[in-house]
Amino acid sequence: MDKKLSYYVDMRSGDILEEPSFEESAGLHILATPEERTELQKCFDDNYDDDVATFFRSHIPFKQYHDDPQDASYDRSMQKIYAMIYKLGDAETKAHIQKIGVLDEHKPHVRDDIENLK
Repeated sequence: MDKKLSYYVDMRSGDILEEPSFEESAGLHILATPEERTELQKCFDDNYDDDVATFFRSHIPFKQYHDDPQDASYDRSMQKIYAMIYKLGDAETKAHIQKIGVLDEHKPHVRDDIENLK
């Protein structure tokens, strides 16, 4: 069994770093084997491909987001990434993912600042 190592995931860039980033956020902390890290990186690579497909779709003005398989694929790949990070994450990472609600399919995703306007 491989030893779990400490990594920091930068969701903006898709990087999985051995040291925290010195930018605004240190990233999401996970403990993963090298194989799990490789699997997570593959999820980010797949997500990038899905993101490119949504870019091309976005230039078709009459096509609705909710009717588009490329956007649905992108959403699923993001959920897969967050699910894997949640599985590998420390308590703080898990709490953050629970707070943003990205894995809760039944909860409407409304930003707190918008919700507070109601």
